[in-house]
Amino acid sequence: MAKLLLCHPLFLNQQKDSNEASSPYFPLGLLYLAAYVRDRGHEVAIFDGSFANSEVDFKQQLDSEVPDLVGISALLPNRGSALKLAQIAHTAGYPVVLGGPDPTYSPEFYLEHSQVDLVVHHEGEETIQNLLNHCDSDTFSLSYLQNEPGLAYRLEGKIKVTAPREPIEDLDSLPTPARDLIDMDAYLDYWKQENGYSSLTIATSRGCPYGCEWCQYSVHGQEFRQRSPESVAREVQQLSQKYEIDRLRLVDDVDGLDASWIEDWAGSAESLEAVIPFEGLNELKRQDIPMLDVRDSL
Repeated sequence: MAKLLLCHPLFLNQQKDSNEASSPYFPLGLLYLAAYVRDRGHEVAIFDGSFANSEVDFKQQLDSEVPDLVGISALLPNRGSALKLAQIAHTAGYPVVLGGPDPTYSPEFYLEHSQVDLVVHHEGEETIQNLLNHCDSDTFSLSYLQNEPGLAYRLEGKIKVTAPREPIEDLDSLPTPARDLIDMDAYLDYWKQENGYSSLTIATSRGCPYGCEWCQYSVHGQEFRQRSPESVAREVQQLSQKYEIDRLRLVDDVDGLDASWIEDWAGSAESLEAVIPFEGLNELKRQDIPMLDVRDSL
């Protein structure tokens, strides 16, 4: 089976924003991708730049892993770093795929750089899986890929963007993120040192419940999908038992979660003895909604 090297191009020692440097949450999206393709038989490794010294560390892991495909996730603030890693992988002769919110929103920007072979836009699990299957069958070329949903590429001097792939409806069918592929202790220790408590991120939904143009297009599309409360409670139970965390941080827009769902989650958490305080990525704005009362009980 094909081997994938996924890359998180954020180097904490290069961050000028002290607020960002004090909250180094691991790349949850990449860990979902890793778990998905691993469950389907492919090999996967992750280069996590958070605690690496420089791009030299990436070159060393690249030489060690010898992957069939290199996938790099990018946000707007780390465009430059993502493109540096892409250049290193391209120079070494590996196919390079960029994905994540910024390439989804601006595939043309990334494909203007010759070191980027493809852009995967929107949800990437099924698209990356298909790319690895093409690596296995020796059909990784535009003649086979140009009709693949969820891709952008260069063809005859022009940039082509195929239609987004249909989103995954049953989020409970996804494996839990492959947290074993990165140094979780380093994140927990760093976070506790900077903030006084340990915390891990968890995702309970996909899609944007509102109408913000960038978020609803770039992250997971307009269609809002929710995991079952039982599924989330089981994952929290696993995280609590394995990592003994003090809190959770939901990467969802907590203001947009349905109050009845929160209540069901609370019930499932209590039955599994998986009750942990949680917080959102940002300060909650809608103080008038009843689900905030339930939050305090968790």
